[in-house]
Amino acid sequence: MFFYVSCKIGSYLANLCYSISAKCSTFALEMRKCKIKKMKRLFILFFALSTMTLMAQTPINIIIGSKTFTATLADSETGEAFAALLPLTITMNELNGNEKYHYLSSNLPTAAYQPGTIHAGDLMLYGNNCVVLFYKTFNTSYSYTRIGSIDDPSGLAAALGSGDVSVRFEKAGTTDLTPNVQSDDVQSTKVLRDGRLYINHNGATYNVQGVKVKTE
Repeated sequence: MFFYVSCKIGSYLANLCYSISAKCSTFALEMRKCKIKKMKRLFILFFALSTMTLMAQTPINIIIGSKTFTATLADSETGEAFAALLPLTITMNELNGNEKYHYLSSNLPTAAYQPGTIHAGDLMLYGNNCVVLFYKTFNTSYSYTRIGSIDDPSGLAAALGSGDVSVRFEKAGTTDLTPNVQSDDVQSTKVLRDGRLYINHNGATYNVQGVKVKTE
């Protein structure tokens, strides 16, 4: 009788241990799954933040003669691909009294849409390789992919003129000296309180980004 009871108790304890072990294993597995899910979420968040950083908007200079306009490229594959081409100097042809255009030798990524209204200073892609800089505001039914836009288009039409024109695109802060000014033509240089270097040429003062800040 004692032997029988001992066997029963032993069997019970063995089953209990097995049950506890199984539950512990299940708990550990669930904890592992939770950790994996958490790691996946962290990886996705990190990837999203990295992508946002890589696709951040890029400021550029658009230089036309002695006039420099600041512009911002779109936060898109098109804007990023265009930025990769810079610095870029091209001859842009006149069309319709409201735009200048140039066909690139290579294609850019597209995401065409109908803007409805074109604004002065819009930098657009027509098709997949035609860069268009608009200097007037008007309604349109055409489709374009946005490359970017000029921050302040005041004076853009006058700078572009009525015919074909040479336009230089470059990332902001990359100009060595003001456009069309050779280093030996500079009359003087000075550093102002903002810490930036300025040069003087033909009665006009420019900062090192090539932006005219005042006329003597």
